[in-house]
Amino acid sequence: MYRRCSGKITGNLETAPVPLLLRECVAGYAGCMFRPLAWLAPIGVFAAAFASPIAAAQSADSSWTFAVSGDSRNCGDFVMPAIAAKVKAENDAFYWHLGDFRWMSAPDQDWLAMDPSRSLLGKLEYESHAWDDFLDRQAASFGPTPVFLGRGNHETVFPMTREGYIAKFRSFLTRPEIVAQRKADGDESKPVETWYHWTNGGVDFITLDNASHDEFSDAQLRWLRAVLDRDLDPHSGIHAIVAGMHEALPHSTSSNHAMDDWDLGIRTGEVVYTWLYDAQAAGKHVYVIASHSHYYSPNIFNTPFRKQYAARVLPGWIIGTAGAHRYKMSPDADKASLTNIYGYMQGTVHGDGSIDFTLHQLTEDDLKQSKWPNAPLDAIHECFIHNSDSAEGK
Repeated sequence: MYRRCSGKITGNLETAPVPLLLRECVAGYAGCMFRPLAWLAPIGVFAAAFASPIAAAQSADSSWTFAVSGDSRNCGDFVMPAIAAKVKAENDAFYWHLGDFRWMSAPDQDWLAMDPSRSLLGKLEYESHAWDDFLDRQAASFGPTPVFLGRGNHETVFPMTREGYIAKFRSFLTRPEIVAQRKADGDESKPVETWYHWTNGGVDFITLDNASHDEFSDAQLRWLRAVLDRDLDPHSGIHAIVAGMHEALPHSTSSNHAMDDWDLGIRTGEVVYTWLYDAQAAGKHVYVIASHSHYYSPNIFNTPFRKQYAARVLPGWIIGTAGAHRYKMSPDADKASLTNIYGYMQGTVHGDGSIDFTLHQLTEDDLKQSKWPNAPLDAIHECFIHNSDSAEGK
């Protein structure tokens, strides 16, 4: 890892201690602008003011909303239609799913409940239908509302692959907003990847892929550095950056189930955190959202590790509440955290680029009112009451 605090690049990512960059640079940001890793090729900076076709450009005093959550395996066929109904009723600009569409390790209980005869099928039959079920019973619930997808670790469960993911969800990875952004970035000739971004109303929404232990890869970091360089250009028109990913960056309150789980995840996750911290220190509104842990938790970077290197930490959330088996809370979680709930967060974007996030919880009636015709009420009740560590006494 290198630092650029005095015009001199030193150090090596492979051997540097994790806190090195934070300890020596973040605390003294005023004279410290981070640039690409020494083992990545330098990336040029250019201005790219770009407005997403999702919505018209926002005026200085207007506000608009979007929705985000993740982890819809297990009971998502019951939960996601209810999220979609709320999102459409609120006229949110889009819904952002941060990964884990289906369980993949075994058939999801909602999938079985919708057609009990499936219990006679083998694992291969389930695997061949699981992603189609997500498309038909979850993504389709949103109708014309744009849906953006992030890749989760359950999208990597064998026999699922990155190539298979790109092929199956290509229409989501090549949405008009993303294609227009790729063209504005000069990336239209490059292969479609599992990471991408789009801008809307002065906000850059960045979808990162940390679903597998080979991430963050050199290629993804190189791409992200270029995106952030453009955002930081004085003429970019970008006031806010929202980074969404499946697993939380290292040293959060959910570090027992995040990028801290593998060595490359810690090292490259620290780089990404520092780059985003740079952008915040440079005057951008920066927000970081993850799922993976199946509960709601705000202020996830308000940890002793983070606070010992910087007085101000990045705003961050966990929102893995779209249907997955619900976990017990991390012992380090913020007091405002909640588990054994289903729901999503709504972000309200203000004219200056600041964003307020509000948790929207779902009731059992919400799930019943939005259910598919063949969704049994007793199965919805079972998912709402149980489907959690607490219910199993763990």
